[in-house]
Amino acid sequence: MVKKFLLLLLLGISVNVLKAQSYVKLNGLYALVGVINPSIEMPLADKLTFQMEGMYSPWKSVNSRPMHFGIFLNEVRWHTKESYKGWYLGVSAGMQGFYMAKDDQKNCKGWGILIGATTGYQWKLSERLMLEAFVGYGWQHSWYVGYSPVTGEEIFPYNKSAEWLPYKIGLNIGYKFFDPNKKKKRK
Repeated sequence: MVKKFLLLLLLGISVNVLKAQSYVKLNGLYALVGVINPSIEMPLADKLTFQMEGMYSPWKSVNSRPMHFGIFLNEVRWHTKESYKGWYLGVSAGMQGFYMAKDDQKNCKGWGILIGATTGYQWKLSERLMLEAFVGYGWQHSWYVGYSPVTGEEIFPYNKSAEWLPYKIGLNIGYKFFDPNKKKKRK
């Protein structure tokens, strides 16, 4: 399931990069701990952009506790100055799948939805490079089954939880592969 998700994300990124002045980005903070967090941001209108992002933790366990998850988020961003420069505010919605430790007594396998807001700042470093710092906070609702970490047996058949949490933070480095405006300037 996660492999199909990543394949679809990469396909979507490659098709959209060829169409617009889009930035393909990678979260450097998550990369330091081995979590993959690519994204693509595309223009919708003046001061308005759309970002698709995926987050994937390939770790079957961390400190002998499961920490395997995947998240897919869509976000619409309003930029205060201009697209890809300065402060922005965004609203996001997405979904997640996970197998992780709930506490010392149980592991959980399930899925969930995320709805939240993001704020961040973007710097243009050059014609093609950008740097972005951001933080996101929102509501997360999960449905899962609990398992014993010792025996792997199902402890409870179904549970759910909902909470308000910070669900993304990072420092992205972005690269603009294609700029359709550059072709217009040459003519």
